[in-house]
Amino acid sequence: MLFRYEECVPSRKLTPGEITNVVEKIRRKYDEYIGKYFKPKLLRQAFESRYIHALRAKADISSFLLAEISAIDELITREDERITLGPIRVEGSKGPDLADRVLEENRRRIEKYTDVPFHKDAGEEVRRLLGALDTLAQEHWAELTGALRNTSYSMSSLDMLNLDSQLRFLSSMDREEVPQFLIRLVAQLRKFPRNYSAIDREEKEYVLESAFFLNDLFSIIERVKRVYTDLAADEMKTLDSVLAWVWGVISDFRLKDFKRKKKWDRGG
Repeated sequence: MLFRYEECVPSRKLTPGEITNVVEKIRRKYDEYIGKYFKPKLLRQAFESRYIHALRAKADISSFLLAEISAIDELITREDERITLGPIRVEGSKGPDLADRVLEENRRRIEKYTDVPFHKDAGEEVRRLLGALDTLAQEHWAELTGALRNTSYSMSSLDMLNLDSQLRFLSSMDREEVPQFLIRLVAQLRKFPRNYSAIDREEKEYVLESAFFLNDLFSIIERVKRVYTDLAADEMKTLDSVLAWVWGVISDFRLKDFKRKKKWDRGG
């Protein structure tokens, strides 16, 4: 049974307790939708990401929840109709419907990154995001730090030391089989019976922390390119290359909205 906005969200502004109750109802609907119709967990994770972003942006949470409820209700209604009437397709089209095409496109966008099998039951998004960070650590990091050596973002700077530490924590940079950040996730995946809410939380935290790291790195490289216009041609070429690669990861994993509330004010 679908729950309606009017049943759980009053016309006035929600209290913190009411917000918690409504968010939990939405989470349950996503869990039911994913379980009943065999949908990817990425859908639930995407809601959590939007919710975190709305909170940080100080958005109107009542309006946000109305839109989210409408969205999950529409997904469930569409799936119910598909079961009753058969696949819903655009007239003249022999392919999958729009929702399926969007999901498939999202999967294809991250398939280019190495799937790191640190645990067979870990989410594909986390496994491939680890693969992307491993590639950054093993193939681009030394070249990037070399290009930054004549700027205020050399490896002796606090900013780059912090980013280097984060990358080692998030990736297999030190050749560890499981990065330090993912040890708790692996511990949860090894438990039986499993606590799926804890597993989801650990996966979301990894995605969010990776997003912060990648956006921080992107901001630094952008600033260096803007401020240090007299860098050697080969150094500037390296910065362009790594900047494009980092932006590709941010775009493919849809991480561009997850940034720390921080201004990079060094350099110049």
